[in-house]
Amino acid sequence: MRALNAHDLVMLPAEDGGYALIGGHRLPARLFTDMAWGGSEVAAQTHARARELGLRVACPGTVWDLDTPRDLERWRMLDAAT
Repeated sequence: MRALNAHDLVMLPAEDGGYALIGGHRLPARLFTDMAWGGSEVAAQTHARARELGLRVACPGTVWDLDTPRDLERWRMLDAAT
């Protein structure tokens, strides 16, 4: 939320090339038009499109998300460790 004080858009890119979170103030529909949804380049494409639209973008970190059985096993291992 603090990042939105100084940026128009905040993204948390995922390790697989997507993103786990995106938020902003009144984002233009063009930001999300004709994107390679589900592909490994969608975060990079979204970030590039945001820059083209003149939006100030914050990416405070990269995270992983749960999309595959392998991701589920990773989550289970983390959960068991806590």
